Amino acid sequence: MLDELLATVGVQERLVAGSRVGVCALHGGLEQGTAEIAEAAASASGASFYAVVQPDDLRWHVPSHRYDPALSLCLRAFLASIDIVISVHGFGGVRDADDRWTTALLGGTNRELAADLAYALIRALPQYRWIADLDSMPRHLRGLHPANPVNRVALGGVQLELPPRVRRPGPDYDALVSALAGVAGDARHRCSDAG
Repeated sequence: MLDELLATVGVQERLVAGSRVGVCALHGGLEQGTAEIAEAAASASGASFYAVVQPDDLRWHVPSHRYDPALSLCLRAFLASIDIVISVHGFGGVRDADDRWTTALLGGTNRELAADLAYALIRALPQYRWIADLDSMPRHLRGLHPANPVNRVALGGVQLELPPRVRRPGPDYDALVSALAGVAGDARHRCSDAG
């Protein structure tokens, strides 16, 4: 499935080498703003960056656990070069329609990083609801599947599901990028300690 997506005209893979911390967006173009947020946070923190970006006329959702590095040289290189990762996604499916615009989820297997990121995001954007408790989020959005790229690196990572409002350019967007960059920068110490 991933190989077919990557072979589709207009789909781009983007890879920028940086530190042993990675920031990625697997559904760029499909989930508005995610590739731009991931790239800005990676650039500001010196982290490595990977994204798959679809053109505006394509709406192909390949589930994260189907992102097999055997099917992508760029994804394989990205995962081989990092120890910890933040994967940026778009989210908008909570029951209360009012909460849909302001609720975010922090899944993935690195719960220490998720707690650090939640703390930074609560401080930067207290008007949003940042859910880091895995039991409080839908099972399919927890980012725990072992084949998910967020869990394929030595220290695991966080799958960050962002609501529509914070993914639009403006002060909230800028505060989000700054908070992500700060946590990604701090995560370099974990990578150094692990190595």
